[in-house]
Amino acid sequence: MSPTPDTVPPPHGLSPLEAGDPATIGPYRVVGRIGAGGMGAVFGALDGQGVCVAVKTVHADFAGRPRFREAFAREVEMLGRADGISTARLHAADTEATVPWLAFDYVAGRDLRRHVRAFGPLEGDMLRTFALGTAEGLAALHAAGIAHRDIKPGNVILSPGGPKIVDFGIAVDIGTDRTTDASASYGTPGWSAPERYTGVSADPAADVFAWGGLVTLAATRRAPFGTGDAGELARRVRQGEYDVTGVPEELRGLVEAALSVDPLRRPTSEELVRALLPEAEPDGRTGGGAVTDGLRRMLRDYWRGVDDAGHDSGRWAAALGAVSAAGLGASVVGAGALGTGGSAGTGAAGAGTGAGGSVGAGTATASASAGSGTTGGLLSAVATSKAGLAAAGVLAVAAVAAGGYVVYEQVVGGPSERVAAAASLLEEGPGFTARVTRSYTREHAERVAEETGQPVEAVLEESRAEEEYLYSAADQSFLIRGAAMGPDTTAVASHQGELYVYAPQEESFGMFRESPQRIELSPGVGPDSVAATLVTQPLRAMAEAGGVERVSGEDGVYRGTTPFGFLDEGALIETEASARVELDGEGAPSRARYDTEQWEVLVDFEETNAQVALEDPQMTVVEGGGHWGVVYAPLCGTILSGWPTQEVWDVQASGWDIDCAYAMDVAGVLEDVTGQEDRRVYLYGRFSRSTTRAIDERMACGDGWDIDTGEAPDPSENVIPLYPCKPITDFTEPTEETPEFYDAEIVPMTLIDFHERA
Repeated sequence: MSPTPDTVPPPHGLSPLEAGDPATIGPYRVVGRIGAGGMGAVFGALDGQGVCVAVKTVHADFAGRPRFREAFAREVEMLGRADGISTARLHAADTEATVPWLAFDYVAGRDLRRHVRAFGPLEGDMLRTFALGTAEGLAALHAAGIAHRDIKPGNVILSPGGPKIVDFGIAVDIGTDRTTDASASYGTPGWSAPERYTGVSADPAADVFAWGGLVTLAATRRAPFGTGDAGELARRVRQGEYDVTGVPEELRGLVEAALSVDPLRRPTSEELVRALLPEAEPDGRTGGGAVTDGLRRMLRDYWRGVDDAGHDSGRWAAALGAVSAAGLGASVVGAGALGTGGSAGTGAAGAGTGAGGSVGAGTATASASAGSGTTGGLLSAVATSKAGLAAAGVLAVAAVAAGGYVVYEQVVGGPSERVAAAASLLEEGPGFTARVTRSYTREHAERVAEETGQPVEAVLEESRAEEEYLYSAADQSFLIRGAAMGPDTTAVASHQGELYVYAPQEESFGMFRESPQRIELSPGVGPDSVAATLVTQPLRAMAEAGGVERVSGEDGVYRGTTPFGFLDEGALIETEASARVELDGEGAPSRARYDTEQWEVLVDFEETNAQVALEDPQMTVVEGGGHWGVVYAPLCGTILSGWPTQEVWDVQASGWDIDCAYAMDVAGVLEDVTGQEDRRVYLYGRFSRSTTRAIDERMACGDGWDIDTGEAPDPSENVIPLYPCKPITDFTEPTEETPEFYDAEIVPMTLIDFHERA
């Protein structure tokens, strides 16, 4: 029987549709969600020929406002001008529809950060091809009069067809004046050019600056300005304190020039392309044709080891009940039938919402590697792992499980190959959960006891920590429940490339509390430190190091040595460990133990190859009816607010489903309502100097201004803070008795926080 949307979960890389989501958008049949933000959602869909596309929509309430509809129409017009090999391609759009939409190519692959994290840096001609491809994409945008302004690792997808620049959520026409530029004040710290902090018109030089960072990361696995909080990253950028050690000599000059603090000293994107192009063919062609031919030739000759990250158009069709599940279950055995590629990842698509997912454009049907068959990237990743699984013929596809995921069966291979295969099963599957327990070794506890005078058992108990690791490939999320980021924290999550840290929300009187104090991260800790690789990388490194042994007399149990890392009170601990790994009958890990000089760590896998439902931890109700507060999340920009002098407030996007564009838009109404009076409604006032307002009847935000009397606070007192913004579920209509204030139901979840700068 053919599967239906009720019986087949969304394919790899898509999230389930939600109540109220459309079944069709224009001519496209909707399969699942790619991502969502404050302004709209992006859906994975099929066109009439079965081609996978991404369709971006605008929330209906925004679509009803002329200025949002006009902005959407400008975006469609602008993106329609872009025509590069490595840039977005607009399929179709309807800006006059009740819910406006635009359709783009779906890009199957991993973003740059995920790729280098899984497979290591790019090298040689592969690296040069990446540098040329991204430069060509920027040159095409700049030639069309477009400044991207958010070039960063998450917005560059490595697809089988080449690198693709995606997510045009804050792109504008070159030269757009800052006073009319709604997105002028935000970008990504560590990737935004120094002049973006001082206020300039949109300029291509800022994109070139970020290009230098991309090539550095691709070549070294390190961002040029390192890690840290937004303020520290901004300081390094403004001072030019970058580190490009490890970038090959033939590229280093271009990279250092691109990272110049002075934008006038940077090369243009066209100059980058000319410097990176291979020597011209004998016919001596020049101009755009030479660029196109040269890049395509390099992609053909050198672009290797990149797969489609599990994307398969057949599975999208299956999710709509268009094909039989049996049609996806072809058996493939041995290396000859397998493709190329790497580990788990998620495709990207059409136009950006800023929701954190890599959303942009590329080729609609990015081809799977030769011979990959219907299994696409799932098999290709396993086939060319560094442990050489393909050559050993370790895996075969036994069937397609009921959930649409490939089930692997081990047929041959030694201990190293089997451990590597176990890592691949975790990486390629839809998700896993694991219980992690760690404590001091007895030897280390005895040393601590001797130094402190505590009993050994007390030291052991005090060092004990338990955490739960949850990973969802569809949501691009990894969540640690536990105090991994410090004794006062409750959870930490890496969601679609952004890091969030949670702590118990302190109780206080009233519906709106002050934003919890933002914490600083330990050096070297970022989204990459909170990832599924905490679980998979020790297994893969153990296999690659060789010397893995099967434990005598125990089926499926292996031991060896490996680099091992974990988070302890907010710091990333990296050390060598003796490892013992137990595999179940299907070759998936069931338990792993890592012994270091100081620690004993047990990882018990509760679920593998399982769909794991993850939601923003803020929604979790904790003891006493409270909730978790966000103490670290993306900083989007700053606003000025306060009396008698304007104070600078950082705007933090604190909810998974909020993007910086929307966060800054709402914050802008709080900053200055001039010309936007129709967007703000007073809900109610509390006490003498506190007011809650609704923005666009969607978001409730509090501040310390008394609109009843107009009285300002005593100048000698501290500025009353801005309170977090939360979503509204329902309004009570005002009456003649309550013309100025009326009530609303407000969801406990905080979506936007404000932090006063010292």
